[in-house]
Amino acid sequence: MAETGFRKKEGLTFKGGGRTLAGPLMLAALGGLLQTLSWPAPGWWPLCFVALTPLILAADGQTGRRAFWLGWVYGLVLSMTSLPWLAGVLAGYGGLGFGLGWLILILLSAYLALYPALFAWLSTLRTPWPLGWALASATAWAGLDWLKNWVFTGFNWTPLAGPLALSPEMGQAADLFGFYGLGFFAALVNMFLAAAFFRRLDRGAAAGRPWLLAALILAATAFGYGRFRHEQWESRTQRADARLVMAIQPAVDQNLKWDEFHRAQLLDRYESLARQAARFTPWLVLWPETALPFVFDHDRQETEWLRHLAADLGGQSLIGVTAAGEDWPEAALHNRMLLFEDGRPGPWYDKRHLVPFGEYLPGDWLPFLRWDFLRGLIKAAGTYSPGPPRPPLELPLDPGRAGSRRVRLGLMICFESTFPYLARERVLAGADLLVVPTNDGWFGRSRAPAQHLLQAAMRAIETRRPLVRVGNTGISAVIHPSGTINQATELMAVGAFPLLTPLPPPEETGLTFFVRRGHLLAPWLAALTGLLAVLRLSQKATR
Repeated sequence: MAETGFRKKEGLTFKGGGRTLAGPLMLAALGGLLQTLSWPAPGWWPLCFVALTPLILAADGQTGRRAFWLGWVYGLVLSMTSLPWLAGVLAGYGGLGFGLGWLILILLSAYLALYPALFAWLSTLRTPWPLGWALASATAWAGLDWLKNWVFTGFNWTPLAGPLALSPEMGQAADLFGFYGLGFFAALVNMFLAAAFFRRLDRGAAAGRPWLLAALILAATAFGYGRFRHEQWESRTQRADARLVMAIQPAVDQNLKWDEFHRAQLLDRYESLARQAARFTPWLVLWPETALPFVFDHDRQETEWLRHLAADLGGQSLIGVTAAGEDWPEAALHNRMLLFEDGRPGPWYDKRHLVPFGEYLPGDWLPFLRWDFLRGLIKAAGTYSPGPPRPPLELPLDPGRAGSRRVRLGLMICFESTFPYLARERVLAGADLLVVPTNDGWFGRSRAPAQHLLQAAMRAIETRRPLVRVGNTGISAVIHPSGTINQATELMAVGAFPLLTPLPPPEETGLTFFVRRGHLLAPWLAALTGLLAVLRLSQKATR
């Protein structure tokens, strides 16, 4: 068997079964579990610097086919331990039952596992230059991570570098290279640690020290930059004007939301919370995504109820509604955030990046592709349609004062906050404040709401914009441009929660390198990954 990867040894290779098979598989599974544990909960973020290392130890020296399957095991364990809440969503809210819900989770996990599988296969590329192997492997990880956010509309829930948002320092370089640049950095540290282990094993402790030192220097450089930038942005945040945003958090049970028998009770709850919020005379009252269980402007009685409530309370409110076109019910619906100013409905934003199988059924227009058994996931009448691009919504910083500065709100509804390109797009359009209304009621008391919140924190760092988030069941919070999560509410708490939100002036924020240049690095990493795949295929003897 020809040897592959960094070490060119057979100490960790398959021998055709037996006990030697268990070791590599256990290492691969351990790596997937470590990546899960780096995310909340428990949120042990330093594990992202070592999570890939067990997989590299297992895959090095293997044939490409065997390395591929080791990577697939890594990815399967990662998804199955990160996404068990999804089976509950499918079973409990989709009406699919326990067995079918878990079957779909397994199938999704099997697909997502293909990305680390391809990474492990590429890591067995034979290179004459050890540093080249480390750089090529880190490139493969980051390039595949970028592709995962685009293929089949994109789903990248617990990526390797995401937990760095939990560290005040280590995630700050996202304002330079974006989230995928951080992924390259985290993967490269893993590669250096694996190389240090291999060198120590083969040639003694002294041989591994240069690689260990390289990993420490890389981490220390990121820490130094992060410490400076975190302190800088926290200082700017403390100096900035702040305004009170009241977050309406009703904790509505998804099983009851679209039940007409409970509609009056739910509307009473929203009215009570809105009146509580109005007593604080807030700058903005922020409601969660698709808060109200009716179609605005088509369910006449409920629409009039909302109009009268907004007129009675006055002020500025941003309310999640379900909306439709003139030809409803034939037309698809929109997931909309509608701005009320002094009781009058005004501009809005419609969600653009929808959740597949949750807000629409992909390819459902094809006569041979039927998803009838999944229609229970979509609670409103019909599927949603994506909205067109729209400019940021504008609010006066001091309502009623002539010449008041206008604050532009860049909205990302729920799932949209997991996509870096959308936050960048909003800021390029002029957004001063990112706003993320969401409905995490689907997730129950699982780990998913905390995972979702952390992805929003990375969007704040990338763009250096404050971010305010409100959820049906929580977690509602303010996120500083430094990524610091502040004033977070308890999951499932019911109330109108005050969130003091910093609003730095435009001259204090500017545009980050990432916002100006975008994913300058990630597409090139993906292209290089394709080149590495061609090179790996050319090494036929090692497949």
